[in-house]
Amino acid sequence: MRGLVFLAKQPPEKVTLVSEISREQNIPGTFLAKIFQRLSKAGLLRSIRGAKGGFALGKPADEITMKEIIEVLEGPIALNRCLLKKGECEEEKICPMHPVWEEVQHHFLNILENVTMQDLVNRMTRNERKEVKTE
Repeated sequence: MRGLVFLAKQPPEKVTLVSEISREQNIPGTFLAKIFQRLSKAGLLRSIRGAKGGFALGKPADEITMKEIIEVLEGPIALNRCLLKKGECEEEKICPMHPVWEEVQHHFLNILENVTMQDLVNRMTRNERKEVKTE
């Protein structure tokens, strides 16, 4: 997420090297490169090869949600296995927790669907301004 937020802060036409993102965000470069390749295959990033290569967002920051990113990297999001699909748990119909898990899952996914990379950039910018004011 930090690597994507870093890219979201860049001008849309700028292509950034993994080494720069890695250094700026203190993320191991090989780890970041693997993640970025997966995000590129999903269309969330653009991968540019060559001397002036690197990465840029594959679509506008306000169109990339946290849910999308997590699902590309981790697969379907479920707080409990019974929420993966109907019939996954034999106790689903009688379990007193199932409706609670469903409600929590709904709210959790709703939050992740409604937080974009642009939202995170905006939050970071506000936090940076607050930090400067208190110094």
